[in-house]
Amino acid sequence: MSSGGRSSSESGIPPSPTAPNGGAYAETDSGDLLLSHRSEGHFIPASTLKIATAAAAVDLMGRGFRFATDFFLTKDRCLVVKGYGDPFLISEELAVAAKAIKQNGLDEISCMILDTSYFAPDIAIDGTSGTPNPYDALNGALIANFNTVSIHKTGSGPRAKIVSAEPQTPLTPLAMETAKNLRPGRQRVNIGRDPLKGARYVGELLTEFLRKEGIVVRGGMQSGLKPDEARLLYRHASSRRLEEILRELLNYSTNFMANQLFLVMGAERFGAPATVEKGQRALEEFLSQKVGWRDFKIFEGAGLSRQNSVTPRQMISLLRYFEPNRDLLPKEEGIFWAKTGTLTGVNTLAGYFPLNGSGRWARFVIFVNDRVPFDYKFRVAKMLYAGLSDRP
Repeated sequence: MSSGGRSSSESGIPPSPTAPNGGAYAETDSGDLLLSHRSEGHFIPASTLKIATAAAAVDLMGRGFRFATDFFLTKDRCLVVKGYGDPFLISEELAVAAKAIKQNGLDEISCMILDTSYFAPDIAIDGTSGTPNPYDALNGALIANFNTVSIHKTGSGPRAKIVSAEPQTPLTPLAMETAKNLRPGRQRVNIGRDPLKGARYVGELLTEFLRKEGIVVRGGMQSGLKPDEARLLYRHASSRRLEEILRELLNYSTNFMANQLFLVMGAERFGAPATVEKGQRALEEFLSQKVGWRDFKIFEGAGLSRQNSVTPRQMISLLRYFEPNRDLLPKEEGIFWAKTGTLTGVNTLAGYFPLNGSGRWARFVIFVNDRVPFDYKFRVAKMLYAGLSDRP
């Protein structure tokens, strides 16, 4: 192990803090090497890869970018809703959209068409599974509330009572259907593996909000393309800028949001519809051309795939690039502005810590692809901090 001219004992760093299958790298903000251990080895980065997705999104779209959802009206007064992958299209946003539609003079619609064509159908993200957990929610062009429902269920069988666990979110038929076989209690689950259900949930929620505004909703809803003759009635811009979405994404490590961005970036860069392949190309292009990565593998944008392969030195180069956006990262353990990563047998941490209260910073990466305790990465990071933060 190299520690930039200091021996391990002098710096207070143990000879092998990163387990048999681990790598680490640390440097000052001016690029002086502090620590290098298997820095050219390839490791599964887990959710530290979200830093790459965030950096690419800022580069392509800018921190001030706002996602849009379009509402069109046909000649026979059918409302068409077209989504563009907004990862933060939540109940509150749909309520604002319904109010704006009312203010545009609409008092009745004959039907609703849900246009999901901005994303290709049947998108499959490597690393996701079929569990009902929120982190396994499907991605899509038109998705509400992260493609999940939050319900409170009491009792069971015919006497079961189901209510929305969010005061701002109406209980819809799809939510009832999703909750039918759940155990009693308050819980959030994804709405299943059928990609059309996501758009249906948007339509059901929007119907409720339109009715609250006094708009009469007749007929049914269907998935389909916007008719050519439909005119734009209202474009809803998200109340959150991209930087706010990224702060949430990095703080809560939301896989759904990360892969929404990954897919949208592919469509923004190479044209609709969004596909996994276009997302890969967009992210790989950014990392190779803007950050200088070579010989790496990226299969999705959240760090779920075990096929993702990155070196500690590459992650450090990404941290150099990302440094102007360091404020988007959460503060961990009261010391580190960093992103964690955890999969079974994978324990990672990457980010920044202050050096000696001088206003200077260190960049650091810890990749462990081995079975270690959950807090292992923090223990190693604190050893690094204690051993290196007193450097001038």
